[in-house]
Amino acid sequence: MSQKLETPAPPPAIALVITIIVVVAFVGWIILGSKFLGITSFFASFLFFWYWAAVEAADMKQWAQSTIGALVGLGLAWQSHWLPSEFGTPGFIGSILLIIAAVYFQITNKIPLVINRCAMLFLTVLAAPAILEKLDTLEVAMAIGLGALYFGAIIKLVTALTAKKV
Repeated sequence: MSQKLETPAPPPAIALVITIIVVVAFVGWIILGSKFLGITSFFASFLFFWYWAAVEAADMKQWAQSTIGALVGLGLAWQSHWLPSEFGTPGFIGSILLIIAAVYFQITNKIPLVINRCAMLFLTVLAAPAILEKLDTLEVAMAIGLGALYFGAIIKLVTALTAKKV
C-alpha cells in the first residue's frame, strides 16, 4: 500500500477564499436543487463533494470514478434493504453476498471505476438504518448525479479562472 503525502494547508488568506467559494457553491446548489430540480437529499451531494474534494483533491481525473462509486454505493445500500424485504432469507443471503463481493473487489482493486473508496463510503453511510428506512433511492441518485455535475462544473470553472498564464 502506498502512502500519499498530504498537501500542505493553504495560507490563511487562501483558505478564507476557498471557504467563501465553498459556502457560495453550497448555497447555490441548495437554491438550484430545491427550486428547480426538486432535490431534498443535499446530504448525499455534499457527501460526494466532500469525498471528491478531500480524498481525491477535486482531481477531474477522479471525478467519473467518484461519481460512479457514489451511485454504486447507493445501489449496494438500497439492495441491502430491498432484497431481504422482497425475498426474505434468500434475499438477505444474496444481499450479503453482493456486499462481500464488493468488499473483495475493493480490496483487490479489480474494478476501481465501479467499486472504490467512494462506493464503500456511500454504502456505509446510506446503509445506516436511520437513513435507509427513509431513503428515496431515485431522489438520492439524482442528488448525487446532479450534485456531481454541479460541483464538477464549479471546480472546472474555478480552475480555469485561477490557471496561471504562461
